[in-house]
This record gives sequence, structure tokens and C-alpha cells, in this order.
Amino acid sequence: NLDEWELVSFEIKDSMGYRKDRKVDWDVSNGHASGSVRDSGKMLVITMYHTSAIFKRKVKEIEAKNSIQELIEYAKTFAPVYPKIYYAKKDNPVMLELSLPDLHFGRLSWGEESGEDYDIKIAYDAANRVIDELLYRAKSFDVEKILFPIGQDWYNVNSKDNTTVNGTVQQEDTRGKKTYKKGRELAQSLIDMCATIAPVDVLVISGNHDEEKLFYMGDALECIYDKCPNVSIDNRAVSRKYYLYGKVLLGFTHGCDIKKERIPMLMPLEAKEMWAKSEIREWHMGHIHSKLDTRIESDEGSGILLRRLRSIVPADAWTFNHGFVGAVRAAESFIWHPENGLIGQFTAIP
Repeated sequence: NLDEWELVSFEIKDSMGYRKDRKVDWDVSNGHASGSVRDSGKMLVITMYHTSAIFKRKVKEIEAKNSIQELIEYAKTFAPVYPKIYYAKKDNPVMLELSLPDLHFGRLSWGEESGEDYDIKIAYDAANRVIDELLYRAKSFDVEKILFPIGQDWYNVNSKDNTTVNGTVQQEDTRGKKTYKKGRELAQSLIDMCATIAPVDVLVISGNHDEEKLFYMGDALECIYDKCPNVSIDNRAVSRKYYLYGKVLLGFTHGCDIKKERIPMLMPLEAKEMWAKSEIREWHMGHIHSKLDTRIESDEGSGILLRRLRSIVPADAWTFNHGFVGAVRAAESFIWHPENGLIGQFTAIP
């Protein structure tokens, strides 16, 4: 287990092995053996390989992980107790999926430089506004469950140096601790808003800007909602997550590390049981900040629809200077029927 052990050194050696060039041909009949042995008198030389490795246990890392897990369990004991909400029975139940990828909370954009202003207050207000509108538009449906994937670059940077996971410097609000806290408060307020309508399943989906910071936020949400019967948080570290609703199978990933040509084979391989129960299959991805719907046909996953989802974030100076402009800023929602699949889709403009 490489999470617990690290490789210190390894060595590969070879040596020569020798044996006679001898062939044996035996037959057994009624318990009696007969045959012949042919010996050429020559020696055969065979190369033998020997591998050795030294591993060292990651004592400090294991202790740190155990301490973090203890802190998480301890924090859960202080989780607020949410009263259980009893929802009205639905005659024609459907699931509402809310889409808010690539929020880039913390990004700073100056309108004179990039076309539009953007900061944590603008982002906070815009996110609340579009989710509120999407929930309002779903009122005419019997929503029995809300699926809310959170992440895919929820934050704009990963470190106090204002860089992404890969070290790319961003135009960012310099108050990193405040940005993290306000971003977590925003996620909590949106989840609470959704929970007034129906039970909420939250999938935390990592991105390429904020992978570590988002994982910490997911841990915080797990602790906050530990005693909430109406909200579940999936903060597993895996970068691709699947969700089955009736005959509808949805896959979620950011899309920064994966080519669409590889998409068809992943869903049936990674979600075998869900795949077997489903008939309608889609991937929902972010990263590009613009809309793209394309159906992928292949032997492994015929008919999978890939959706690249829009973002409400405006361009910053870098994206503007490189010509990445023109995409419509929007959040989207999908109404899923357990048997018939997609029966409604809405768009909210910030």
C-alpha cells in the first residue's frame, strides 16, 4: 500500500543458470512407465533475474492522516442538529440536478481591463441568484430529490501564493482565509436553500484550480451536515463520480485530465452495477466554461451524451488577453424522470 509505504531503493540483478540439454519422453500404461531419455551432452545457459526492494513505512504521514481523521470525527460531535423536514408526497416524482461548475470563487477581474468586474461579493450574490432562479423554475415539477454537484474549480486558487494546483499564478483576492471561509459559507447557504424543497445529495467534484482546498471544504461540509437527515455529502477523493436515478446514470468529472475519446469506456468499467441498471447515460463536465453537447458512439458505451457545462464566471485579464471570450455566462438545471430521462432543462443568467 503506497499510501503507507515509500520505496527507498530497489535493485535488479541477473545471474546465469545452467542445466543439461536433456529431453524426457514418458508414457504410463496400467501403472507402468516406459519411455526414453535423450541427452545431447550439451549444457544450456539460462539468465536468472533477481529483484530486491527496500520500503520504509510513512510513519509521519500515517500519524498526520490519523490525526486529521480524529479531528474530523471530533468536529462532527459539534455539528448542528438540523430538524428533519417532512416533504409532501409527490404524484409524479422527478429529480432536479443543479449545475454550477467553475465558480472560481476568489477571482478578481477589473471591468476596464477584462470587460466585467468580479470579486467574492459579486460571485456570492450571482451564485445565490442563479440557484434561486433555477429552484423557482422547477416549482411546476414534483421534485423528490435534488442532486447538487459542487466543485469543478469552486475556488480559483489552491494556495496562499495565489496559484492553482499546478502552480499557475492567478489574479486573486489576497485574503485567502476569508475567501475560503466565504466560499464554504456560500456552499452551505445554497445547500440549505435546496433542502427546503427536497432532500439534497451533494457530490464534491475536484477541479484543476483548487483540488486540495475543495477537499478541505468537502470535509467541512461533511462535518456540518453529519446530523442533518435531509442532506448527504459525498466527499470521496476519487475524481470521477457516478449517480443513478431510476434508469438514468450520470457521470461527473471536471474534464481537465481526460480526453473525450476515453469517456465511453470509463462509465461501464467504473460503474458496472449502475450501468447494468441504466438505459439513459450522460457525462457532465466543466473546465471549458462554454456549452457543448455531443453524443459519443462506441462499442463500449453506445449513446453516451457528453455535456460541457457553462459557467457564471467572467473573464479575467489572462483569459481576456488570450481571446477566451464570448461564451454565455449561465448556470443550468436538468429535470430527470426516473423512467423517461430528461424532461426539462432551464438556464439562469447571472
